[in-house]
Amino acid sequence: RLSWHDAGVYSTGQFKGGCPNAVMRFADSGEGAFGANAGLPTVAVGLLKDIAHKYVASGAISHADLWTLAANVAIETMGGPHIPTRFGRVDATSSAESVESQVGRLPDGDKGIDHLRDIFHPKGFDDKDIVALSGAHTVGRCSPDRSGFDGPWTSTPLKFNNEIGRASCRERV
Repeated sequence: RLSWHDAGVYSTGQFKGGCPNAVMRFADSGEGAFGANAGLPTVAVGLLKDIAHKYVASGAISHADLWTLAANVAIETMGGPHIPTRFGRVDATSSAESVESQVGRLPDGDKGIDHLRDIFHPKGFDDKDIVALSGAHTVGRCSPDRSGFDGPWTSTPLKFNNEIGRASCRERV
């Protein structure tokens, strides 16, 4: 989720730019304060804090590369495909590099296909891509404080597979 939301604000459509690498780690404003990113600047970034302290501080890797590497390792660990990580991302230096709003850039969990098309077509995704991207919800769970939904997406939330999502996540708390 951290890696996707870091890149997910990118747009080539009505909104330009986005994806200022790892800007979400600045929780004072911008992407670090977006409702769609709730929990990421504290929980997810917090889980990587010790690794970042050791390797980012030494200049061996950027935060943005670490987040991408962590996502790729997690996918493979959960039984998904091996995804080679390409390094070289340069980190944002402050929240001032953030996009102005999540509106039109990140999808709302309670909207339908037209909303998803409005969000993802300007990023260059077609309907097939949107379905594939939605497959990320084969892992993890919903949290009421982050999305308004509650429960695991599937009966095996730590396994990357094609199981159909459970209704519990589709219902607002």
